[in-house]
Parts: sequence; structure tokens; C-alpha cells
Amino acid sequence: MRTSSRSLCVLIGLALAVGMLASPAAAQGEGRPQGRTATRAIVYGRDAGVSSRKATSFDVFGRRSRPFVSAPGAAGTSSPLVPVVVGAGFDALADPLSKPSDTTGALGDTFYVAAVNTQMAVYDRNGIQVVAPIQLDQLHANSTGLFVFDPKVIYDQYRDTFLLVYLVQQNSPRLSRIVTVAIPNATANDPGTWCAVSFKGDQVPGATAVWADYPGLGFNETHVTITTNQFTFPTSTGRFLYSQVMTIDKAGLYDCNQAAPSPTVFAGTKTQDDKGHQAFTLRPAETVGSTPGPQLLTSFQPVKGKRDYLTVWRIKPTASGFALKKASKRTGKVSFPPLGTQGGGDPNDADLWWDAGDHRFINAFYDADQNQIFTAHTVFRNFQPDTLTGAYPEAAVRWYEIDPAPVLKNSVVARKGIIGAPEADVGWPTVATDSTGTLFVTYSRASAPHGEFLSAWVATIPPGSTAETQLLVHPGLSTYDAIQGPERWGDFTALNRDPLDGQNIATFNQYASSSTQWQQFISVVTDN
Repeated sequence: MRTSSRSLCVLIGLALAVGMLASPAAAQGEGRPQGRTATRAIVYGRDAGVSSRKATSFDVFGRRSRPFVSAPGAAGTSSPLVPVVVGAGFDALADPLSKPSDTTGALGDTFYVAAVNTQMAVYDRNGIQVVAPIQLDQLHANSTGLFVFDPKVIYDQYRDTFLLVYLVQQNSPRLSRIVTVAIPNATANDPGTWCAVSFKGDQVPGATAVWADYPGLGFNETHVTITTNQFTFPTSTGRFLYSQVMTIDKAGLYDCNQAAPSPTVFAGTKTQDDKGHQAFTLRPAETVGSTPGPQLLTSFQPVKGKRDYLTVWRIKPTASGFALKKASKRTGKVSFPPLGTQGGGDPNDADLWWDAGDHRFINAFYDADQNQIFTAHTVFRNFQPDTLTGAYPEAAVRWYEIDPAPVLKNSVVARKGIIGAPEADVGWPTVATDSTGTLFVTYSRASAPHGEFLSAWVATIPPGSTAETQLLVHPGLSTYDAIQGPERWGDFTALNRDPLDGQNIATFNQYASSSTQWQQFISVVTDN
């Protein structure tokens, strides 16, 4: 019989080879984005060198154990939840060489911009591809032919502009870059109008050489903020040192005819939270609302016992530049999630388990009109009843609403909730609200006991409530068994508010389309 105990196995690093990348596909429209290199940054903080957390983007995979399950019921004997009709959706990108997909994207007034691990494409609002897939390494001269990874896409409704961010890394010679590509919505189908800028991945001069991993991407009315986890070289033995926060004026970032941008950077001691812990995986908020205010961020810190907490951060302009403030708030104990199971697999067959995520927040979303910031991660939960197995601790989604106060320490965790179901596992949650304040969470889900393959889901939570309605966006089609051992899945999803109809939310998720292939799926969901 399975129990709720957990243990961590040895973290194994598998460096991805540059030679795995496919050749770039031709794109519609003429030219490539004009590439620039950013100017010298203003840096606050120094190398803190305080942690041994491991990188995630180079196939460093926590082989977390999953307790064994007694299985009096046969797998696949129960019916899945009844799907709820959602807006039209379409298959987007697929890449047989990349695992996991790192699926991301955003919807603007006229187009969708989507990306996965090594490529991006543009679609019109009918789902017709208008820019064929482009390999990310072709978007800036500083990344051509190099290893690129971890794309993120947002749509900035204040400037009607998409922003794509991806990372570049190599061990010898040591190299780390952060590349941004601004894509005007009006001309997203013409790559010649895009503006690409390259930043050093290591913005702290004179400190230990580090490379940037697992970016976060957010914005307010005037600035874009990019966060990364900073690791020592080489990737095989990389050690986490600190989180890095870059906030950048949009003017030079979005328009290559203006002066190259000079970021303001917080790192090292400046990204320690107010309890003295070095923040890991800071998430800048994507912002909506008529008065967006300063940039907000979130992070989570597990602590032994019941003292786990999240931290809300604020980048505030001052007379001399910017200041990074923070305030921590208790969340109650959050336990580490197990690996998930999937349809077609025995719950005790480790080869078919999948990585549902961990304590890292995947994104943050600030609804300025409601003055609410939302974020979510994957946790352990023991739902009941376990009618098929007798005992089945689950991977679940836990989301939070934080109401930030003018004095940040007076902020409160106003709501928190759990999304999941008995004998099913969910993970990789991303959050956003619609114009009514309804919270949307997109995530992956699968279950061996229920015979559910890896599928794309959305849940909605009304304002002031913690009760969710779960919607199946696209079912998985096959048992996913792409690698030996537990399957890579994630490492993130995406969604954003439709700028033409605030009650619609665009979701970017994935499902298992075959035994060895994930498929990105884009849809529009409403709770209207």
C-alpha cells in the first residue's frame, strides 16, 4: 500500500547537446530582427554564494521517489471527468528533439506568438500559421549556432507588443546570454520589424562566473523585468549562487532605432529575502489594469517544520534609481510533490512516472484593478476517497492570492486553494485573471488509475472563492514514454488575458500525442 512519505533521490545532470538542435525553418516575411547588444548595467548586490540547489534547464531532473500503490482496481476502469466545451483551439508547435517542451506563448490583438524549447512561430487569431517555425538561435547573432533554451513569451498590452526571451549557454569557452525579441503586434507576421537585444547572462562584474537559468518574464507600464537563477560553471557540477533580477526600460528594448537599453540589476545579497534566505526562482508579475504601479514579484521558501513562506517583492523607483523591497508571509507547511502517474502505466512502474513540478512558482500575475497578485506551484496532497487503489497521495496545484499593501510588510495572503482530484496527478500551473477577477489556472494532468494520458487542463476560481471548476482542454492520446526512467514534462505552461475580450483567456499547454511526442496546444477559454 502506498503511503504519503517522500524521499529525494540523487539529482542527475544530463547536459543537452547543441547538435540536437534542428535546422531553422523558413519564415514568412523578409529579414530577421535587428540585433543589438545591451549597454552596461547598473548593478545592486554582489555574489552571495549560499546554496547548492541544482539547475533545471539542462535536463537536471530530481528523481523523486513515489510511494508504491496497492491497486485493487484495474487501471483505466473508471470514466474520466466529463469535458467542458471551451473556445476553439489548435495544435501549434512540436519538436521531436526537445524534452520537455517548455511550452509558452501569448495572444495579442491580431496574432498569437508561440514558442517551445528551441523554436517559435506566429499564428493569426484563426490559428493559421503566418510565420513558419524559426529556430531561436537564428534570432540574434549572439546566439547563432549555440545552445538555446527556456523561451518565455508575454504580450504587453500597454505597448501592443509581444516580448520573447530565451537563454544561451556554453561551457567552453564560458558563455551566458539573455536574448530578448520585441515583436510589434501590428507587424508580428513580418520578422523584419522585430527588435532583438542581447544581454550578458552574468550581470555582476568581478564576481564568480555564472550562467543564467530558468527565466521569469514580467512587466508593468514602463519596464520589463527578467529574472534568472544563476549557477556556476560547468553545467555538470553547477551550483546555485543567487537569483538575478534585471529591470529594463521598454523604450530601448522594443525599438531598435533608440539607444540600446541599460538594465538595472539586483543580484547576490540584494536578492536575499527579508529572512536572510537567498531567493530561488523569483517570478516577476505580468501586469494588467489601468494603473499598474511598480513591478511586483514572488518567490517561495520551504523551511523545515511548518514555517514555509512566500515572499512578495516590489521594484520601486526612487530619486536615485530603483529599490528592491520584500516582505515574507507564512503559507503553512507545503510538502514536496511525488512524481505523477499516467494512463497505460502501472502506478508502481517508475519508467512511466512523469515530473509534475516542484516548489518553484511558474509565473506571477498582477491584476492592478483588483490589487491582487496570483502565483502557483506543485505540491503534495492526499485527496480522498481512493476508491481504485486504496491509497494514492497526489501531486496537486496550490495557488495563492496576495493583496499587496503600500507598506509591503502589511501585505496579506488573502486566499489560497488546491486544484486536483483523487488518484490523479497535476502539475506545471500558470495563473491569470480575466476582467471580472476570475482566476484561471492552466496545468497538466494524468492518472494511471483513471487511465488518463498526459492532458491539458484549465481550472477557474470565482472571485473571493477557493472552489474550482476543472475543464479538460485537450486529452492526451497515448502513454508517453520518451526516455528511460521518469518522463520529463513541463517545465512551464502559459496563459494571458485576451486584449480584445477581457473575459477570454488564451492558454498554451501540451498533451501527449504519441508515445514519444508532446504537442503544443493553444486554446481560448472563457468562464462567461
